[in-house]
Amino acid sequence: MGQDVDSSDIDEDPTPREWLEERKKIGMRPGLDVTYSMLARLGMPQMSFPCVHVAGTNGKGTTCVYVANTLTLAGKKTGLFTSPHLCRVEERIRIDGRPISSKQLDKAIHAVRTMSLQEPVLQPTYFETLFLAAMICFRAENVQRAVIEAGLGGRLDATRCCYADFTILTEISLEHTEILGDKLELIAKEKAAIARPGTRMLAKWPYNPDVMTVIEEATTKGCGYWWRGDRLAMVGFENANEPFRKIGSGLGDGQTIPYGVFDGIMTMQMDNAILGHAAAWFLLPIDPGVPPLHDVMERTLWPGRMQEISGPKGVELLLDCAHNPSGLEKMVNELTLRKQREERAGRPFSPSAIVIGTTKQKDLSVFVHPIVELISEMGNPMVVVTQPSEGRLAPVESDDLADEIRLQYPEARIQVRPNIHVALNTAVEEAVDSAAHSFIDGVSGSVWCFGSVHLIGGLLTILGQDNDEALSTMKWKEDDVIGDRDTMKP
Repeated sequence: MGQDVDSSDIDEDPTPREWLEERKKIGMRPGLDVTYSMLARLGMPQMSFPCVHVAGTNGKGTTCVYVANTLTLAGKKTGLFTSPHLCRVEERIRIDGRPISSKQLDKAIHAVRTMSLQEPVLQPTYFETLFLAAMICFRAENVQRAVIEAGLGGRLDATRCCYADFTILTEISLEHTEILGDKLELIAKEKAAIARPGTRMLAKWPYNPDVMTVIEEATTKGCGYWWRGDRLAMVGFENANEPFRKIGSGLGDGQTIPYGVFDGIMTMQMDNAILGHAAAWFLLPIDPGVPPLHDVMERTLWPGRMQEISGPKGVELLLDCAHNPSGLEKMVNELTLRKQREERAGRPFSPSAIVIGTTKQKDLSVFVHPIVELISEMGNPMVVVTQPSEGRLAPVESDDLADEIRLQYPEARIQVRPNIHVALNTAVEEAVDSAAHSFIDGVSGSVWCFGSVHLIGGLLTILGQDNDEALSTMKWKEDDVIGDRDTMKP
């Protein structure tokens, strides 16, 4: 999985960030032994607060954000741990939506390093180090609850060491098959292992009987609930075969959740937002209750996930880090639905250009297929193919990605720009030119950017969207006071 780090390297007393970067040499190492040992040396910080532990293939980060923001708006000081980061590593650890400061992170990493040097010397991975740092920061900040996104799988992921009294499973699809298994039920077994005995789990309805069985077997009887996004309802595992039975507040049968913001089109964000918001009905007391979903959605920003911002020269940008085939398929379906809805209202909805780049894929042809569907559906806009400049996985060379798109869609209008800054400028110029020649008044042109997390992070940095405010998951107001806390104070 990885390699050992020469213990002599740590005698040079590196800075916290240098030591953190050294952790990348270890690579990926499934298992809990090092994390548990490090937590013990650190005084078991994870036991200072209960957690919501979230696993899944797609949508787990979004779900985490909506759980956390719902709790924050209900007055609970809430920690949030997600991965990977877009622009800055501090994003992985947030409190009430804000990334922690560089000083806070450095202090936590220093504590992890100090404890790792005790005999016997331990070598936590990059991911383990940041999870440990999150536990330290959350304890120091006296959070009342934390929301933790699993990294890879669940059973052997470092986050499995958190003290969770509630778990959530989002959509499950094929991913990391060389580690998690090559069948959905094997992957489901790894992820469902986040379930704790006697605690409740809320799982997204999988539409696969084998996966359903695996998840149900991992959960204590009477503690599992399916989330049916198609019905806006929760149903207990034991009632899964009944045609319709709502459990809205978690207080009893027949109670429903009022989701007035639903307009008939279940977008990816909406589905995951409702899943996260629904979990809060189990976690918050009846009084004062759960903040309305509409309020939570208005205040939530999840950078790089179907994010719309104004770019250079007034061009509207849509950025989404869908980076695997299942995520891309859902994104394409959502954009197709939006196009139909907008055009029925007499509003054009298609990009002038698409920027795409990705890291290594198991099967590039499968990855490209939904992209080709999108290009065709949107009227063959220019496609600017680029590649992310950093990341754990090597990028797919832009020429190789362009060749695969041409193979599947020979009519594609492709420009290859390996440098992401140049790629963005090329796409923006195409949008400006398209708007200038449009017969429709008020059309400013738009650019859609998809692919690797590191590609989207690089674009956000270029656009100046890498500061604390832009990377916060909560839109705060100057006079915000949540509960008895002035959350605007640093």
